[in-house]
Amino acid sequence: MRRSVRLDRRIQAGAAQVFLAVRGGEPSWSELGTRLDGLRAERFLVVTDGTAPEATLAAVRALAADRAPTAVHDLRDGPLPAAARAGAVVLAVGGERACGLPAEVRLPTDLAAACGPALALHRPVPNALVWVRADQLAARPAAWTRAGTVAVVRHVLAVCPAQYPTLAALLHPGARYDEPTLTALIALCADARAALVCFDPDETGPALALGYGRSLAAAVRAVAGPDLAPGDAEALGLVLAARVAERLGLAAGATGWAHRDLLARNGSATALPGGVDVDRLTVALVNAAAPGLLLLADLGRPYCADGRLLTRVDAAVLRAAVEGLADPVGTGVPRSRAAVTEPALAGAVPAAGSGSGAL
Repeated sequence: MRRSVRLDRRIQAGAAQVFLAVRGGEPSWSELGTRLDGLRAERFLVVTDGTAPEATLAAVRALAADRAPTAVHDLRDGPLPAAARAGAVVLAVGGERACGLPAEVRLPTDLAAACGPALALHRPVPNALVWVRADQLAARPAAWTRAGTVAVVRHVLAVCPAQYPTLAALLHPGARYDEPTLTALIALCADARAALVCFDPDETGPALALGYGRSLAAAVRAVAGPDLAPGDAEALGLVLAARVAERLGLAAGATGWAHRDLLARNGSATALPGGVDVDRLTVALVNAAAPGLLLLADLGRPYCADGRLLTRVDAAVLRAAVEGLADPVGTGVPRSRAAVTEPALAGAVPAAGSGSGAL
């Protein structure tokens, strides 16, 4: 028998608030419609990035159009013009790109977006509603769910290490989880964010930990993106950050092992794919690290020196970290994931299995 899910959280970021609502099942659309009524919009603008299931996008568009004139902007066609959103209530539907824009209502359709940018404060919007359908997340291709659990791994490593044993027991490379499990993962990320952004809404202090490894991940994606599965750049960003901390003598080897352990359990890449240009990647990492990197002295404990949470790292250390991630086999595919049959990202997926463990 299917277990119903319901989660409500409020994330206070200074004077701003993000309201999170996780629901399940088609009847929940009517509740979303009621919430849209409360916005009293004169016009809606639905912004998407091409990753949302067509049925979800159509349902949101229909709900909005029943209440006010509604336009749609696809970010694949170009950035959202400022004039397009003037006077409109923006509904962001899709993945991290769509949910990373200022929007009064955010409807993340994959776990990475639901655990990350959908929950963040995006000025100038002072209050936002994040609406998540757990049943739809459970039906997404395993590759996208695995990418999302990398975001959960980041939160556990950098913010709430007490959840390490539970998450380690839960993760598996097949990346199929039931609705209550996915809801618990989102709750973990929401609670971690709420604990940090209440007094650091701009994420320039302790809340920098929420972006642990992401600048390095962006550099990896820019250089090796075509050879990586969804979420693998983020995973490699975490491993690189741990290796840098080890080489600088800031963290013990056990900290890096914990990074690799969780990511391996998730079926994520922990080595660079064969053929990556080390020189080009080093240059990209040097540029990404120019403002400094948030590094961990231990799980959940960012390294701080002279009141700074961002540590300067020279090119030699970054290059050594890259060379240490070379894949001796040359495939770049984790052994744990290679044994898992992946459905096509745009095709039908098997029925979601149940995850084990509670967070």
